[in-house]
Amino acid sequence: MTNSGSVKRRAWLASIPLPALSLFVGILCGLVTWLLLDPVQGERLEQVFHNELVRQLDIRAVETRHRFEQFLKEWQQAGYSLSYHWRIFSYLNSQAWEDSLGQPKRYSDQLPDWLESGHPSLSSVEPSHIVLLDGQGNPREIYQKQRLPFSLGRALDLYGGRDEAVITLIDQTPYLLVWSNISVHADSDPVILLLIVAIDERFLTESQEMVYGTDTLIALIDADNQKLLVSSNRRQVEEGSYLRDWRERYLLTSQALTRYQTMEQSLLFTTLVSRDAVQKTIHNITKLAQQDRLLAALVYVVAFSVIFYLISTKISHVLQRISRFGQQALGIEQPVIKKGNQLLLLEDWVKAFFRQLITARDTLRDKQEKRIRETEVLKSALFDNSMDSIITLDEQGMVVEVNGTALKTLGYHREQLIGHRLEEMAIVPNDRDLFRCMLGGCIRKSAGDDTCRGQPMLATTMLGEEKAVECSVISIHLQQQTVFNVYLRDVTRRKQAEREITSLAKLASENPSPVLRINDRGVIVYANTASEPLMAYWDCERGQTLPLYWKNLVAGVLREGVNKEYEINLEEQIFSLQLAPIRELGYVNIYGRDFTQMRIAEMQSRQHQSELVHVCRLSTMGEMSTGLAHELNQPLSAIINFASGCVRRLQSGIGGEAELMDAMAQITAQAERAGEIIKRLRGLVVKRPQEHEVVNLNHLVLEVASFIESEANRQQVEISLDLSDQVLPVRVDLVQIEQVLLNLIRNAIEAMKQVDPNQRRLLLQTQKIDAEKVLVLVKDTGPGIETDTLKHLFDAFFSTKESGMGMGLRISQKIIQDHNGQIQVISKIGKGASFHVILPTAPALEPKNRS
Repeated sequence: MTNSGSVKRRAWLASIPLPALSLFVGILCGLVTWLLLDPVQGERLEQVFHNELVRQLDIRAVETRHRFEQFLKEWQQAGYSLSYHWRIFSYLNSQAWEDSLGQPKRYSDQLPDWLESGHPSLSSVEPSHIVLLDGQGNPREIYQKQRLPFSLGRALDLYGGRDEAVITLIDQTPYLLVWSNISVHADSDPVILLLIVAIDERFLTESQEMVYGTDTLIALIDADNQKLLVSSNRRQVEEGSYLRDWRERYLLTSQALTRYQTMEQSLLFTTLVSRDAVQKTIHNITKLAQQDRLLAALVYVVAFSVIFYLISTKISHVLQRISRFGQQALGIEQPVIKKGNQLLLLEDWVKAFFRQLITARDTLRDKQEKRIRETEVLKSALFDNSMDSIITLDEQGMVVEVNGTALKTLGYHREQLIGHRLEEMAIVPNDRDLFRCMLGGCIRKSAGDDTCRGQPMLATTMLGEEKAVECSVISIHLQQQTVFNVYLRDVTRRKQAEREITSLAKLASENPSPVLRINDRGVIVYANTASEPLMAYWDCERGQTLPLYWKNLVAGVLREGVNKEYEINLEEQIFSLQLAPIRELGYVNIYGRDFTQMRIAEMQSRQHQSELVHVCRLSTMGEMSTGLAHELNQPLSAIINFASGCVRRLQSGIGGEAELMDAMAQITAQAERAGEIIKRLRGLVVKRPQEHEVVNLNHLVLEVASFIESEANRQQVEISLDLSDQVLPVRVDLVQIEQVLLNLIRNAIEAMKQVDPNQRRLLLQTQKIDAEKVLVLVKDTGPGIETDTLKHLFDAFFSTKESGMGMGLRISQKIIQDHNGQIQVISKIGKGASFHVILPTAPALEPKNRS
């Protein structure tokens, strides 16, 4: 039966057409290939990727915990920096601190004097409470942004008497308590600074610096009841739930925080990685590999079917020829199948095909392994692109792996570090023993967290450049061995920033000019050494209140929010003080400048100017001497004539008493006229110090016009006065402004000598420009001023006169500028020139009556 069945099956196979059988055999081989390779390759790929992802997740858990602990350390450093802030030291040395005994003082709506705005804070996290306690642990100053949900005494019970940062659990809520001691005086107990920071969703998020996406979360767990206290995303992982509720959705890794919690606390730092994300990654990779295998199987089916058909056809043709030859030559019919399938004769070829099939499977496996290696390289980019330098060491301390950041920081190539001892390649000689002790303790598991984490030391690059780093060592337990990740965080820039902050803090104290800070109560909260003369002038010390006048000035500046400048004259020094308000912080900065030498120079300049003006007036008197002599001769001649007439009448006995009285009155009037001329002449010549007074500009112009009248008449110049109907008050030095107008009028009279006497007219006009300016116009009808001459008109020693000094207009311009005014010139050739003298005025000024 068995042989008969085999014969029937063989005959059935032989009866199948060759193309159909080829296709059938090809599909059968492809299906066998698929069934053989797919389960094996899929299982191996899933296992390889699963192991790799688990390893990466372990590394991620270690890195998240390292970042969290580094964030805690930064908070401890922030508390330490705040305890050395100059504002706290100034406050603790002030009387306000001494007066704060008794009930603690609380701040909520405004910052205390000892705290600067925005300080301390890390990223967007700020402490909810900042407390100053005295040496006995009694709270004295409390700054709170919100109400504390527990009594402050519960936090004070955790104080260990040293600078530290502690995570504690109060009412099922984790808090970070940062303690810092402030030594104010060597003979007194230190003051204690306490920062209370709530560990919430924002705190956990900021600690990770957004390194991972939403598929990785961190949380704090109560180790006793496995209850979730806080997470970095409360919408995905609810607070108050239990850890067992999330094992199906997340891969969990819990680690103890022994360094930052007390013995009574049992908190666990837990890293949660979404299982869906892990499974999705594995599924996508295996699906891609499955598609590659399916494509390979289809290629084999087509290729095998075509090859099998061609070979079978060729063999069939050969066998048909052999059959025909046997029939012709021997007459014996050979047992050859003339049509149907010849596969029974292809056993050797089939064996060769399967050998090729095995070779193709090996090729596909090599291809998949290559893809796995590429994927491992892609995943290792996370390791290479870490912000910290990461070097992996074996138990003998030899480098076995190094990330890109370390190569970039140290300047080595990878081959130069692998197989060498790290401390010999990258640690300065003075710190190598410290590194060896640190690594040895971590290998023996005898070193605590403080020894294995955050140790400061100096690293050296291949070029010999030294960099300040913080070294941490974390052990990673693999199946066959234990390796150690060494984290080198470059803190060179941070150290430099700390040095710059320290240097900036000394800037005010090293300033040679006075710098003071006054609070809103008028108390001197800071004063550098250069401020000693000012404090002696005010008769007060640091921490004391300014005198009432200056206290009111500070309050007014702070209220108005505008910088103001004042000048004070000490016995030996003159200071200009600028009061700059800082309204948001409630204090005023006072910046002083010593103006003593400047004021002495200004005084000397005014004295020289006064002497120069006096010389010019003497020169003017010399030029006007002929006119003055003529003017003085007229009243003197009249006196002589009237006196002679009186003598003759008395001698002859003629004339009545009335005629003699009238003659004597004329003599008196002419004598007074001569005295007035001499008085004006003396006022013009006498040298006197500068003295500003308020006068009516109209009166000043009238007086100058009367003085120059005789010279104008002698030169046949007609003077016209067009004075304003309003009172024009100006604060000026009368002698100097008279000299300016006298110079301008005499220049105009001199210029009109070149025109016909009938056309010599001089206009003196005053008017009010606006509420702050008045004008004196001196306009002549002379030939005008050439354009080239106009450019140099006010230059020193420039004159168009043969005997001129060239200083009159220069001095006039300087005098007007010293009075905060200006001189403008408008000239038209052939029509004359006009000088516009503009002076400041004010409605509040009232001129003095001048006799």
